[in-house]
Order: sequence, then structure tokens, then C-alpha cells
Amino acid sequence: MIDGLLRPPAVLVYHGVGSDADDPARLLVAPDRLESHVRYLQRRGYRFLTAEELLELGRPSARTAVLTFDDGFRNWLSEAVPLLNRLGVRATFYICPGMFGGQHWQVPGEAGRLLDEAGVRALADAGMELGSHSLSHPDLRKLDDGELAAELRESKEAVERITGSPCRTFAYPFGLYDETVTQAVAEAGYELAFAWLPGPWQPLAAPRLPAPPRHGPVRLALKLAGLRRPGR
Repeated sequence: MIDGLLRPPAVLVYHGVGSDADDPARLLVAPDRLESHVRYLQRRGYRFLTAEELLELGRPSARTAVLTFDDGFRNWLSEAVPLLNRLGVRATFYICPGMFGGQHWQVPGEAGRLLDEAGVRALADAGMELGSHSLSHPDLRKLDDGELAAELRESKEAVERITGSPCRTFAYPFGLYDETVTQAVAEAGYELAFAWLPGPWQPLAAPRLPAPPRHGPVRLALKLAGLRRPGR
């Protein structure tokens, strides 16, 4: 009971899903490694929720896990969705509509290809949840008020057009924000916004834990326990 009140849920962030060989930036998690993470959490008795379901829950729980994926990789459809459906887990995928059909700036070649709007619709049709990751993935702190409002509004509108449902959750690009940004996020109508790295639970700066893309359940367990290897 005390553990559930004091510790936030395990909100894990991934990016693309694919081979390590295609990943100089370490943004891809291999499918078998992603499966090992999910199965570890299942064995530990975690309850899997989407970000919207977590928002509805109202109070975070330590034995809750939320899987989130950022940036809109095309390999989500070919690799992540079949795996997650097989394991009976829904995840939340944070997209940047201004980048539809493009190339990820850190991942070269086919592995870095991004979904177009039809692919994003297929993601939603497969039962996965969509959230907003801004329109074009800028550092929101560096924008003027008009640019900031447009990034938040236009991304939200695109998600809502695709899903036909309100978009209430947001993930900060690069996990970066300040007071001006959080205020703009609230004014845009978002109710839950994810930052980066562990910290106290705050609805507009909720902590996410970067999942270890090159490591299996042991490293994941250390991260969940708040431990790190020296220099990491």
C-alpha cells in the first residue's frame, strides 16, 4: 500500500523497434529484447495501461506499467504492433504529424523511415493508442508564443482527426520543458504530459524512464529500482 502511494508508475519510453546494426544512435530496441522487457514486467505482476487509461486512473500506482514509443517510426507497424498484440499489451505511440512520411534525423536508411498518415491510421486501427509529440519535434523552450501554441495545437488536432477522439496526453520532445511550456501545454487542452527521467509525479511533467534498448530484464530491473551502473 505504501509502496503504491510513494512510487510512480513505470512509464517506459522506447523509440523504434529493429536491429541494433541499423542503430548508431541507440534508438532502436530489438523485438526480442522488447519482448523480454514486457515478459519481465508481466512476471512481476505489473498491470499494463495506456497513457489515457493512466490518466483516467487518477492516482499513480507502483505496479502499473505504461509502454510509450516516440517519433513515429514505420517499424512500429511491422515489429512493435504484432509483438504487443501477441503479448496482450496496448501501448501509447507519440507522433509528430509534421514529420509524417519522412526520415528520422538520427537513424539512417530504412530503419529510420517514419509513418505516413495512412500508417498512423493503421496503428490506431490495430488497437494502439496515439498521443501528441508536437508537430515537428522542436525544443519547445526555444519557440515564441505563437510557434509554441501552433506546435501543440496542430499536433493535437491531427491526432484527433485520425482517431476521432480527444487527444489528452503529450510527450515533450527531447523531454525538455520549462514553466512557459507547461502552461502552454495546459492551455492547449492536454491533461497529462510526459517529461524525461525519473522524478516526482506531476501531471504536466510526469516522469518517464528510458528503457535500455541494448539490455534485457536485468538492466531494466535496475532502472526500475533507481539504480545505475557507474557513468550511466
